[in-house]
Amino acid sequence: MLTVRTMEVRRGLNSTWSDHYNVTHSLPKVDRRSGTCSKAKNVVFLKTHKTGSDTTAQLFFRHGYLNDLSMVLPRGEWSLGWPYQLETKDYIQTNKSFNIMCLHAVYNKTKMATLMPANTKYVTILRNPWSEFKSAFNYFGWKTLVPNANTSEPLEIFLKHRNEIYEREKFGSPNLRNFMAFDLGFPPNHYNNLSEINNYVKEINDNFSLVMILEYFDESLVLLRRLLCWQLTDILYVPINISHKRILRPDYEERLYKDFSTVDYALYDHFKTKVEDQIAREPEFIEELALFKKVNSDFKLFCLNVTKNTKLTMKIGKSKWNDEYVIDGEFCRLSRIYLLDWIKIMKNKLHNIPNQNHSPNLWAVKPRLP
Repeated sequence: MLTVRTMEVRRGLNSTWSDHYNVTHSLPKVDRRSGTCSKAKNVVFLKTHKTGSDTTAQLFFRHGYLNDLSMVLPRGEWSLGWPYQLETKDYIQTNKSFNIMCLHAVYNKTKMATLMPANTKYVTILRNPWSEFKSAFNYFGWKTLVPNANTSEPLEIFLKHRNEIYEREKFGSPNLRNFMAFDLGFPPNHYNNLSEINNYVKEINDNFSLVMILEYFDESLVLLRRLLCWQLTDILYVPINISHKRILRPDYEERLYKDFSTVDYALYDHFKTKVEDQIAREPEFIEELALFKKVNSDFKLFCLNVTKNTKLTMKIGKSKWNDEYVIDGEFCRLSRIYLLDWIKIMKNKLHNIPNQNHSPNLWAVKPRLP
């Protein structure tokens, strides 16, 4: 049975906090999973678009920074060759072995295997394809592609003319359909080939140790922690780059899109079911998930308050899934840095490339999620 005792947690955002914000967890005395395995150093996080991947990549940057790990960093500003295949010219060379890759790149097993150590874990994240598409449609301004760009219903018109628009734009915007599959390296010329789609889903299943699901984000992070033998503190996060806008559309539009992006739906349906099965099978998963949700909620509240009082610290008590840990304002700051600024920070740390921006941009901490 899980019991949680918190001190000075419920007093509201304007309360006076003590020097230590204590979160103590009383749990059965059994071995922690993280104590019976070796922490994984080598990870590829294949960053997909509009799927919550910024928040996830943030964890890998923070982890790499705090543990002095080598990272695959772009020669340019943000991507590793995307939307094209990864080439040597796309990343900064180093004499050391790479430990982490977590930026946008088109998945290619052969190329990434030559770049990363043999024991590398491969992880990615998927989202409900209809939600992902609506977000991408707005973010990338795809309404300009519809026959009448001034219409009040560009999404509806796009879907009604989806095949025509795709055929016209596919060389410049091949990600208009099956965006997640495109990121994961599925060739667009096979979008309508059911046999190739099934083989591809099996290939991703075989090659990736974990495919996270945005709709099960906290659950996926617990699975990630167990896979990598991380501490619970390694997966604490502040949500970043999240739109609170809800895009409600008629059901028939989703049916049109599902017919248009069958590969994304094949991927999502398969791995959503797999994550649900993993959740059901993993021992003591519900207990760890409850603990993580509580501690991460307290962590976000702490990060909100530490912006007002930088002397605050947060003490997380020892549990089966983490050692005792004290978090300070610096840990919160590292959890809020923009990815573009993280790239600059790591270029400076790993390659002595000057970083002119000594004050990185930070994501705001929201009091609570909608």
